Parts: sequence; C-alpha cells; structure tokens
Amino acid sequence: MNPKTTHQPAIRKAETTDIDTIHNILDMEPFKYDDKIPYERSWIEQLITNERCLTLVYESDGLIRGFISGEKMVSGAIMIWLCAVRKEFQNNIVGIKLYHEFERICKETGVNAILAYGYKTSAGMLDRLNYFSNENTYREFYKPLAE
Repeated sequence: MNPKTTHQPAIRKAETTDIDTIHNILDMEPFKYDDKIPYERSWIEQLITNERCLTLVYESDGLIRGFISGEKMVSGAIMIWLCAVRKEFQNNIVGIKLYHEFERICKETGVNAILAYGYKTSAGMLDRLNYFSNENTYREFYKPLAE
C-alpha cells in the first residue's frame, strides 16, 4: 500500500510533491515570524532535494501534519533546521515521533550527533528528548548518538 493513500499515520521521507504543503505549514502561526517575509519556497525545495539533507513528514488521513528537516555537516553531525507541526496537531506526539524517527535514521546512516535550535514551542520538547542546552533565550541543543 502506498503511504500517501493510507489512513494509518506514517513517517516517510519528504518528496518534491510535499514542498507546497511544507511551505504552507511554515507560513502559519506560530512559525511565521514576520508577515512581511514569507519563507522562501526554494529553501524548502533544497531541504527536500539536496542529498545532504534529511526531511521527513508525518502523514495521516492523507494530510501532512508535520515535518522535520536537517542537513548533514562535514563533522559527521546533522543540524536540524526545522521541525514544525500544524497548530491543530501540536501536543499530540507528532513532533516526538518525527524526532525519534529522525534520530533512528541518523544512527543507521552513521551520523554521530544532532544539533538543533529551540525557540518558542520547541525548547520544551527538546528538553524532554534529552537534548542538552545552556539557558539562553535562543537555545542551541546537542545530542550525541552514541550506542
């Protein structure tokens, strides 16, 4: 069965056909930080098509409810650029499941650590997922992926 037609929740790698949906998720509150500056669609396209990037979507009932995207760095770590869940599905484990699957794939592909920036709603979730941080307002998180 094709994951795009299933009613069961599925986490899968993002495809180019998902770009507009991801773009729309980022153009909603609380992710939109300036009404005058829309997220650049070409940047989202690069996160999906660039082989150094890993972008996953959480899909259920034919609707992408959220996504996570990161880019592999020369150091062997990966930087999470974005993780966003549609407002109506927040606090409903979608984000947690995306992070867990992202970590699993990273471990399988030899990534040695994950870096993430937490701001507004994501900082609390990164704390719960055992990422480490100092106490600045804009927080940088780090998680080694040791066995």
